[in-house]
Amino acid sequence: MKKNSILIILLFFFLVSCGFKPIYFNKENNFDIEKIETIQSNRLSAFIKNSLSNLSNKESDKKISLLINSKKIKSIASKDAKGNSQLLAMSISLDLKVYENNEMKSEKQFLESFTYSNNSNKFNLSKYEKNIEKNLRNKIIKNINVYLISF
Repeated sequence: MKKNSILIILLFFFLVSCGFKPIYFNKENNFDIEKIETIQSNRLSAFIKNSLSNLSNKESDKKISLLINSKKIKSIASKDAKGNSQLLAMSISLDLKVYENNEMKSEKQFLESFTYSNNSNKFNLSKYEKNIEKNLRNKIIKNINVYLISF
């Protein structure tokens, strides 16, 4: 029994000190975002622009500029026999162009979508849609961060 507990403690210390660090806890990114331009000026683009500017590491030697084109699309996924909408779909599409030294280095499209049921209470539906939009934006920002780190 005593040997097992010593073995478990040694195994625990070995695993804790192996040097594993999650990618999102790494506060030092290897890029500095000098300029972020948006093609459309809407609330979605402004939020993404602010979130991406927080990812920048000012001490990095790798200086990049971003061009963003984002759009949110709400559509009806299915209707009932009377023609009322039952399922709705929301998708956020973002086209990202990465420039380094005024020449385009990369271009990528990010797309996140979600399907949800319609609600007769329009106030609750509006709050739910705002929450869905927030979650989709956060997913896209995480994907952009991973893409820029690997770039």
